[in-house]
Amino acid sequence: MTVEPIELSPISDMFDPMDNPNISSLALDPATDLFLHRFPAFPPAAYAPAIWATSPVADEEETAFDVDDIDDNSSDTVDPIEDHEFPTYFQQIGSPPRLFHSHGSYVLPVDSDETKRQEAQHILLRMIIGSNYDAPVRELLNSNPGGRKVVDLCTGAGHWVLDMAREFPHVKFRGLDLVPIQTRYPPENVRFEIADVTERLCFADASVDVVHARMACLGEEAVPGFLREVARILRPGGLFLSAEWDAHPALHPRHPWAGGFEDYIPQSITFYDIASNAVPTLAPSIYTLITRNGSFEEPVSTRRVIPISTPHATGSNGLRFVGEVMERISQGYADALVAGRNVPLGIAENFKAELSLRNGVVSVYQTVFARKTVVSPD
Repeated sequence: MTVEPIELSPISDMFDPMDNPNISSLALDPATDLFLHRFPAFPPAAYAPAIWATSPVADEEETAFDVDDIDDNSSDTVDPIEDHEFPTYFQQIGSPPRLFHSHGSYVLPVDSDETKRQEAQHILLRMIIGSNYDAPVRELLNSNPGGRKVVDLCTGAGHWVLDMAREFPHVKFRGLDLVPIQTRYPPENVRFEIADVTERLCFADASVDVVHARMACLGEEAVPGFLREVARILRPGGLFLSAEWDAHPALHPRHPWAGGFEDYIPQSITFYDIASNAVPTLAPSIYTLITRNGSFEEPVSTRRVIPISTPHATGSNGLRFVGEVMERISQGYADALVAGRNVPLGIAENFKAELSLRNGVVSVYQTVFARKTVVSPD
């Protein structure tokens, strides 16, 4: 089925629904109802993740990308993690215990519950947008069959990469993350590696066609260096795709409390004030930082309002269902932050209770893409 996107018009300046409640109306074809069939909030994983191992490495001469595309000085091939190495990568926290990364800045659990929550979010976003990308990716990847390469930074369990690999079987994909929670049996055109994306990336200059980063959880101070690396590895004309949630929820623009959201959803504001310190978002700054980088053409930004609970002003069962699923996803997010001791239990429970009582609460989802500048020969 064709899914009509719920979207705001692309804008060129930074936009904060917290300061400007006059968000444009939802651009949804009234004849089209999203989600004509229901899907579980937490569906079974399409690829059961192997949290104790990364994907197996083939023979040394075989890599996901051509050998001459790899920077040998920074490339670090990853062998499967043995049982005795488990404590090096993972630790259990809380009661009941949940699995977390043993070191680094990743604060969310890395267990099956969190993987399913993230997959539900991935499926929902794909259905709302109507695609796995909000940019001219198809045209680029199909323009040179057999020779295109894509890198997914902060890949998590690899849901985006695995979906893309099925859509573009002729393209080579690589997913990078600090935490080895991806399937150990990916498709032939996919490889996962452990990597810190704030350091030098293991790809040669101008060797990659698309770089994707969704919910990268990077502090703003790390972004300029991160973008320099993205620009370095992208070929001229290549695409960088960013996708982030705003740091705070808002109210639907037609909500009667839209101008006084702090009084209507105080528990949600308190929760996200704390959560955004643990899980930072690039939404407020990524457009400006891409522009300042100087290696890209003007970015294109699209912002969508997505209900977190049952929407206030809609006759659409589809939108109502989106709100119901997003509420479950948000509740799972709160539980994950409590398990990692990043948010007090009482604040998280108050937030979840408020979501179930308040209509019209929305999140703003921002996608930005920018093309690396093509330098004309003198």
